Amino acid sequence: MKLSCCMIVRDEAETLDRVLTCVKKFADEIIIVDTGSVDNSKEIAKKYTDKVYDFEWVDDFSKARNYAFEQATNQYVMWLDADDYIDDDNINKINEFLQKDEEFDVAYMTYASAFDENNKPTFCFKRERIVKNLPQFRFVDPIHEVIIPSGKLVYLDVTIEHRKVKPSNPMRNLDIYTKLKEKGIYFSPRMQFYYANELYYTKNYFRAIIEYESYLNLEAFIENKIQACLNCAQCYYALNMKDKAYKMLYSSFLYDKPRSEILCQIALYLCNECKWEQAIYWLKLAIGKPNVQSGGFILIDCYGYIPYYNLAYCEYRLKNYKKAVYYIQKALTFKPNDVSATKNLKFYSSFIKKNK
Repeated sequence: MKLSCCMIVRDEAETLDRVLTCVKKFADEIIIVDTGSVDNSKEIAKKYTDKVYDFEWVDDFSKARNYAFEQATNQYVMWLDADDYIDDDNINKINEFLQKDEEFDVAYMTYASAFDENNKPTFCFKRERIVKNLPQFRFVDPIHEVIIPSGKLVYLDVTIEHRKVKPSNPMRNLDIYTKLKEKGIYFSPRMQFYYANELYYTKNYFRAIIEYESYLNLEAFIENKIQACLNCAQCYYALNMKDKAYKMLYSSFLYDKPRSEILCQIALYLCNECKWEQAIYWLKLAIGKPNVQSGGFILIDCYGYIPYYNLAYCEYRLKNYKKAVYYIQKALTFKPNDVSATKNLKFYSSFIKKNK
């Protein structure tokens, strides 16, 4: 199976060598589309490929990515960002899959974008990563662009790591959405969801609430609706509208079985009010395994480490010190070197010794 890897870059000199060193180990063709670099990104790219193109930036990631796809000559195309990274184990998995020469339309891989102190992923989700080089498999939406899947879908046990080395402009996406609004551009339900997210990230809580609640009345992807409930609740909580925050979290149960991210958030609010026994109830429900193929955003720690860590604290506040020790030990099974959990284990254990 021949594969073209397509990337759009702009001032990515700090990470471009890193990702292209990975890409050259599995891609038959590398396509780089530069959207206006003023550093030496293009010079770095030319060390790996002679297919380096310029594209005038028009505030539309889909147009830039689709232009890159149009330059590809192989049967399948893959996209990456300049600050992505693939370790050797996952590169080997990609090569093994390509060597099978299996017919498919869209291949999904795990995208990990946050990590703990031991470099283990704490936030991940599935993304369409390799698609057939056909016109129907092109990006839509100017920001948070996506390829609408169809045909035969495959889910690979491959993780792409998103490893930023410098912060992004926090207002970039919101500024683009604002310009689109001013032009009267129609927002699909998905675009409205991500627009609300940008308002939330930039602490425009009142406006975010309006957009989230409007979005929740639309036909849309269930996982995004559950995430909208979580984010909207945090907007309400930040505005000290606690009852509405709780109601928004509970409303997520209307869409599907409770997600551990929601349950941990409910428990956190209850802990803030010193309602330890109620918090314990929700934390116990949160323990489990995430459905990584759901397409939703997964906060991995909410399925083990966080519930156990907070269960220990709740039991400590209830003076159930043996239970506190038990739960913090369970938390440490997820993160054996966690400094905070290790300190808490010693702290909780000290109360058992005192009461002997």
